[in-house]
Amino acid sequence: MKLSKLVLEDYAKYKEEAAKLQQELRDTYNRDDIFVTMGQYYERDRGFGKVSYTVNDEIDPAEWKNMLNYLKAKGFEITQESNWYDEDDDRRWYPDIKFEFDV
Repeated sequence: MKLSKLVLEDYAKYKEEAAKLQQELRDTYNRDDIFVTMGQYYERDRGFGKVSYTVNDEIDPAEWKNMLNYLKAKGFEITQESNWYDEDDDRRWYPDIKFEFDV
């Protein structure tokens, strides 16, 4: 099987789930700057995802903690989180939450 086919299959596999979670988070927090991506590790029963904000500032700490709890309640394991924004010449870092889940 070609690598391009594997990559496209894995990308599309959780596209609907990512869109659903993204809409839930946007509705819950009344924000249009939340984006969600999800996928599955190759030949493993483990998935991964990322929630990112596109804001030029950190998220309110209370909202951030609530978001982490919301994701945990949905069964996701938080693997990394960074609630900060930074700009360095031509690069920008936005607040994001990385998570994993059982498939």
